[in-house]
Amino acid sequence: MINTAGVFKFVCSQQYMELKKFWVKNYKSLRDVTIEFPTSLTVVIGSSGSGKTALTEAFEALKSGRLPRGAAVGIEVWHGCRTLYEVEDDKKTVASDCGADEADEAVQKFVSGIVVIKDINWKAVRSLQPITKEERLLPDASNFVPFLYTVTGGVIPESLIEALRYVFPVRDIRFETDGDVLVLKLVTDGGVTLTQATMPSGVLKALILETVLMTQPTMIVVDEFEAGLDPEAQQFLMDELRSHNVYALLTTNSYVVPDYVKTPQEVVMLRLDGGETKAWRLGGEVEEMLKRHKLTLSELIESGLLEPLVF
Repeated sequence: MINTAGVFKFVCSQQYMELKKFWVKNYKSLRDVTIEFPTSLTVVIGSSGSGKTALTEAFEALKSGRLPRGAAVGIEVWHGCRTLYEVEDDKKTVASDCGADEADEAVQKFVSGIVVIKDINWKAVRSLQPITKEERLLPDASNFVPFLYTVTGGVIPESLIEALRYVFPVRDIRFETDGDVLVLKLVTDGGVTLTQATMPSGVLKALILETVLMTQPTMIVVDEFEAGLDPEAQQFLMDELRSHNVYALLTTNSYVVPDYVKTPQEVVMLRLDGGETKAWRLGGEVEEMLKRHKLTLSELIESGLLEPLVF
């Protein structure tokens, strides 16, 4: 339940919006987890079973408003004033320094703009799909090709092709139709033509993320971010996410991904302790440890030196 103590009403502006905090309670192993957002990009690292997928599911629940009995999930946003929004037992609660209408409009704008990508259905992504209007990407990206067609109006912009060139040697990307189905074609620098059925998973995943960015979401949540992406593509896409006006939360069990953060503060570590997920965002003291031990962040994490400090 939201604690409304100390919330005072005053006139606020909705010209911008900041995500300050996300919390989840009593959902799977996430019995009481709060993540603050001092940075727009957050990399969540943890071993298998530590709660990473449950965390992405909690963001889905925030959007859908559907949770198991006894579970709760919520956010705090700043849009000229503070607004708290929580879903508990399928009941939605808003508490704010703003007026009720202003607060509800602001928080709904943020929540509706969250895009969650997890468990990508590669079979569906690679299959031929009918020409349909798809304005929202499904979490498993199974409707990606018609979604791309809808977002671009059937004409792939040069800016999207240029971005993809950092991941793959692309000359051109275009749509062709075969009756009432869509065929996405990519032509490499070497003149080889690939369709969605033959494109590498990393290329499709980069294309999915770049397309989502075109829709100007408020937040992108990606489970197992590193899957299918080589290190160079991971680094490029993390830079892309930072350069857009969007919050991004990327989960990973790879110790390589943290080496591409700009600061340790972009990293949240998860660990399962007695069946309960514990979360801790790295702080400024980690910067000192990196300098003192002359290690990369991935090396510092693997060394175990952070364990007494983190958990």
